[in-house]
Amino acid sequence: MKHSRESFLKKSLALGTMVSFVSLQKSLYAFGDKENAKHRENPIAYAESLGYTSPIDQILLTGILAPNSHNSQPWKFKKTSDREFYLFGDGEKQLPEIDPINRQFYHTQGCFLELCHLTADSLMFDTEIQLFPKGKPNPNNFAKTPIAKISIQPKTKCVHDFLFSGVPKRRMNRSEYSGEILSKEELEAVHSFAKPFQHKIRFINDPTEMNSILPILLDAFAMETNRYESNELNRKWFRLTKESMTEHRDGLTLEGNGLSGIKLWFAKTFFVNLSKESWHSEDSKQAAINLFRSQVQSSKALVFFISEGKDDETTWIQTGRDFMRYTLSCAVKDIAFHTMNQAVEDYTESRIYTKQLKQILNLKPNEEIQLIARLGRSSYEFDSYRRDLNRFFM
Repeated sequence: MKHSRESFLKKSLALGTMVSFVSLQKSLYAFGDKENAKHRENPIAYAESLGYTSPIDQILLTGILAPNSHNSQPWKFKKTSDREFYLFGDGEKQLPEIDPINRQFYHTQGCFLELCHLTADSLMFDTEIQLFPKGKPNPNNFAKTPIAKISIQPKTKCVHDFLFSGVPKRRMNRSEYSGEILSKEELEAVHSFAKPFQHKIRFINDPTEMNSILPILLDAFAMETNRYESNELNRKWFRLTKESMTEHRDGLTLEGNGLSGIKLWFAKTFFVNLSKESWHSEDSKQAAINLFRSQVQSSKALVFFISEGKDDETTWIQTGRDFMRYTLSCAVKDIAFHTMNQAVEDYTESRIYTKQLKQILNLKPNEEIQLIARLGRSSYEFDSYRRDLNRFFM
């Protein structure tokens, strides 16, 4: 008998409290292959094992571990020497259904640039990053105009940014969080270690304030799930089987959404179906909303990335650089994070929620919420795959 994803979540939760099947889990629920683990654990050593001895190649192989929307990995590279490369946007990886003006697309470029900078720093190189060296690219033809020019030079001073140490543990963690509300001291420690920032980072851990915001984030997620264009985008980017995950090495997964163990096996075996009819069914959409509800209600703090003044491509790249630093600091401090941007996206239905959040946060007219994330504690681990480095070269 077919069950809805909603009934699966309810029943498997009860089942999970009664059985463990530890040996079965070990054989069926591995979080990816050995190569993926090596890439995360020590990207420089992994690069060398693949024959990448040039610092530029080692920097690029590490840079693609940066966070990015839908795990779309929208980067292209063109090396001009052993000390210089250009970063291009991959126009085929734009997500206009949820990101019509490419705000998140440019956030992702900023994340990549900051991780490249930190990787170069760890290799004893300084970086020079020039944005839009040939003008701003046309979204209809990103291949012609680079987003940035990056060059490296040997360091003249032995001064390091220790955020790079967070690379092996940095991941998007969409599981339910546990424990108490994160303390002000914990949040300030994350903030201080990640500095300097180019824009404002504001965290909230007061339960009353959080209770006024979390329902808005849930409503925005429900809106986006019930909106055909954005839900269909998720279906197209979803990788359900291990074969699909290893073939594409990108996209969304059940594992990345916090499912593991017996719940994951049941979901893959009996309940999740990527056909249009099943994916867009009311049961399927409600199950996704219920899962998100359990995630958002487990939040132990919220963080907002807020810009002031110009809201353009340069600002979005700077936000991405800030976000990269913040997530690495979270990794060092053992704090889980999960971005939830459905309420601040650039289409009409989303902007209704943006207005509500700006009022609650008492933002000025020229201030913009760029990113939102929930924070907490979790031991859950899943590292999303990345495509082969050669597929990024132009």
